[in-house]
Amino acid sequence: MEQKQEKKHCAHLGWALLAVVVWAAVWQFALAFADQALAWGLGVVMPYGLYYLLALVGHYIVSLPAAFALCRSIPRTPLTPAPVGARRMGRWFVIGAALMWLCSLLGSSLNDLAYRLSGREPVDLVSEAFSLYPTAVVLVGACLIGPVCEELLFRGLLAGRLARYGEKPAAFVSALLFGLYHANLGQFFYAFALGLLLAYAYFRSGRLRTPVVLHMLFNLYGSGVPLLLPDSLGLLALYGLSWLALTIAGVILLVRGWKRQVWAHGPCAPSMRAVFGNAGMTLAIVACFVQLALNFVLV
Repeated sequence: MEQKQEKKHCAHLGWALLAVVVWAAVWQFALAFADQALAWGLGVVMPYGLYYLLALVGHYIVSLPAAFALCRSIPRTPLTPAPVGARRMGRWFVIGAALMWLCSLLGSSLNDLAYRLSGREPVDLVSEAFSLYPTAVVLVGACLIGPVCEELLFRGLLAGRLARYGEKPAAFVSALLFGLYHANLGQFFYAFALGLLLAYAYFRSGRLRTPVVLHMLFNLYGSGVPLLLPDSLGLLALYGLSWLALTIAGVILLVRGWKRQVWAHGPCAPSMRAVFGNAGMTLAIVACFVQLALNFVLV
């Protein structure tokens, strides 16, 4: 009976993620239709930046409340708030930067390989999209709205509810879903790695604002800073060297602190069968793979 109830709880989490993914597709279709209608009827072309912000806000303003409503019956495992100083935040940022750089190399290599095997030139979906938007739009969308909404969904909702099976399984499952949610091979590996770190920061601090701030910093340093830098070869070289320095320092910090990790156990025994062996979670994962396949085929 208990196993059946746990599967039901996890199914609700799956339905919640599925609702987010499906609404994103529906809203994108509706927005594209409205954009075409404006162009054909009034000769008005929606600016790329406005389109991106409308897509982002319209997506989360509907799907996030729906996701939380679907999971309202799932018990939350209370977290104990703990102070997080600048030193610890700095350590997590440096480790995260290292994970981003190393995993993005892996993801980009596999992404390029997949495109070349299909007889096409490699495409970096994120870089191509951001090149179309004004810098201010990227900063607001990718460094403010995106991190807040994604942390609410993946750490606040998914990891927070899954913590009943223990913090380590909760971090792994929420990070895996976070990686799949990005729906492209180039981002999967670093999104998964950062998902683990952000979940750990959430559990250790007991406050959602900790992973939100870290997520903002990661996106700002990875996507915002290159846009803010003047068109100078020297500054770009220094920026590249900063990634190398952060990666070396991050790997050292990660190795030195590996055995000092603290993961709390939950009130329920970990059960991957309960987490994944249900229709909601299965369909959510299938939807993510479908979106990934469509992004690869259509772009």
